[in-house]
Amino acid sequence: MFKRFCWGFIFALVASSVSLAGSAPRIVYVRCGRLIYDAEKAPMEHAAVLITDGKITAVGTDLPVPAGAQQLDFSAYTVIPGLVDAHTHIWTGPRAANPAPTLAALRAARAVAYALRSGVAAMRILGSYDFVDVALKAAIDEGTIPGPNIVPAGHALSIPAGHGDPLTFPSNFELEQYYTPLNGFISSTADAEKAVHLQIKYGAKVIKILASGGVGSPLDSPTAEQLSPEEMRVIVEQAHMAHLKVAAHDENLKTILDALHAGVDSIEHGSELNPEACDFMKSHGVYLVPTVYIVDNILLNGEKDRLPDYMIRKAHELAEKHFASYKLALASGVTMAAGSDMPYEPGKGTVLDEIVTEVKYGMTPQQALVSATKHGAALLGLDNLGVIGAGMEGDLVAVDGDPLTDISAVKRIKAVVHKGEAVPALMDHQ
Repeated sequence: MFKRFCWGFIFALVASSVSLAGSAPRIVYVRCGRLIYDAEKAPMEHAAVLITDGKITAVGTDLPVPAGAQQLDFSAYTVIPGLVDAHTHIWTGPRAANPAPTLAALRAARAVAYALRSGVAAMRILGSYDFVDVALKAAIDEGTIPGPNIVPAGHALSIPAGHGDPLTFPSNFELEQYYTPLNGFISSTADAEKAVHLQIKYGAKVIKILASGGVGSPLDSPTAEQLSPEEMRVIVEQAHMAHLKVAAHDENLKTILDALHAGVDSIEHGSELNPEACDFMKSHGVYLVPTVYIVDNILLNGEKDRLPDYMIRKAHELAEKHFASYKLALASGVTMAAGSDMPYEPGKGTVLDEIVTEVKYGMTPQQALVSATKHGAALLGLDNLGVIGAGMEGDLVAVDGDPLTDISAVKRIKAVVHKGEAVPALMDHQ
């Protein structure tokens, strides 16, 4: 009986695969008013994009409509590539709440759906809890939930009482099982090596380190040094042996330079760059993810959003230095990728806000679009994203207006296509 069942199941699978193999391809024909197919090149007028089974197969101004193709008419809009957010976290509920992992995952699923509807084709989640980012990636990849491509970091590597430590429990609370390398806490080079291995074991595709203190944590300061140069070198060595990149949260010059000499692949925030650091980044191909929106937003809306006093105070102390550092990197020609540092709580900030704020503090609209498309895709190692061309993933965003002359147009989203599928419940962020 069992053998008959097994063979029947196998025959059913084979028959199903033969049927699928013989099915007609899914073709989508997209008309564009203006097509910014590559943010570093001149746009195409009245172009069309052909997407077959989720991949772009042709781009041009005289493409015929294939028989049986689904047609999408964006001829009244500007079409840009799907966006890449190089620095995110993930919303799991109110700030400082500690929901059960199951509830956190349900909320996180809503957050990545919001990211997708916002035009985000890929996001790098640089630090979460309980490997919820890894679970999101698996669920999206298998088609269980909608969402963008995910590059998960697992737990960011930090120290007790550092930027990655939100707990303020009394000293008599039993915490031995919490402050472990598995949860990202290290106190030695041996811990550092083990922490990298454990993040990789449970699905991390990038390693995030918290080299300095930060704004969003209660117990530390952006001026503090957290990881030692030796610990950073071990982390980078182990990550690179596994062909993973290392992203370094850095707010002060000492930790920026230590992280650069340890060999990290990107500096996140970079609030105190100097010419030496900028020259090193250019000569070694290190990216800056400047996260200007989060600082600007705390200054403008921190009290209204009821952020903790320590966050508002630290952001005000850091802001002048942070924006000056960003402008220095921009003038120096450091390669930048857009990162919002947002958790994608539905209705709140996204990479769209980061793009607009990058322009507010000195980028041209074209530079900002490049940072959120080609540069973001390159930093994340996603060579099938960042431009609209044959062989690339079928990700498009239609916006009302021309973002090359009015960057706020990126927030007037009229349609999103992800892997050749029109995303429902489209949003207008204006």
